[in-house]
Amino acid sequence: MSRRTSLIGAAAAAAAVASFVAPSAAMAVTGTISAPCYSHIVGSGTQPLIVGLTGGTPGAGFVMAATAPGKGLGSQGSASGNFDAAGKALATIENIFPPSGSIDPLKGDVIAITIKDFGVTPTVDQLLGQTLITNLGLDVSTTPRNPRAKRSVRVSGSPFAGKKLYGFVVKGTSRKILKRFSIGTGNVCGYASRKVVVAPKSFRKGTYRLYVNPGTKLDKPNSIMSGFRIF
Repeated sequence: MSRRTSLIGAAAAAAAVASFVAPSAAMAVTGTISAPCYSHIVGSGTQPLIVGLTGGTPGAGFVMAATAPGKGLGSQGSASGNFDAAGKALATIENIFPPSGSIDPLKGDVIAITIKDFGVTPTVDQLLGQTLITNLGLDVSTTPRNPRAKRSVRVSGSPFAGKKLYGFVVKGTSRKILKRFSIGTGNVCGYASRKVVVAPKSFRKGTYRLYVNPGTKLDKPNSIMSGFRIF
């Protein structure tokens, strides 16, 4: 049975932002977050979250934290270092996982990025911005069992962001496409979903593979795949 995904609501995200201090003249650190969304690969880790920092206290230490709404500071990881003589630094947080704990395709879980400059008094956590975490994943619902009924197909992953995605049904490792259908355009985290009849027009009971990639032609090296069964 398809797993139910837990997503972070807009109200929770707003509350998390409100808990951090906004920049002021005395706190001039700014950060450039390297991507609007990062992909987590279950069992393998997540794209590193890299932030370019400017405006820090030259030579002072800092701590950058990634925090999920409603959770403690640095719940999703942190990084520390020192600003250079120009008040600049590059901070990286490795292996941030979706705070919802889901391993399903996700629209994007919100995390807040904050910085603490130890050269500033008082030392506080200043909000730099927000980003999103998703899973690189594809899910084909196992229900309904009727092969002519529509099943939910969901996909996500930053490589699919803003791209029109298509599904391709094949049998085993064959390159013969038994069915092709549009899933939609991926959001900023590459998330798209559609209810569709996944069974080919002429089918037999058994296990099939669904590949999803941008474009109208099957591109296995740049696709994501999930098996499903027709009863």
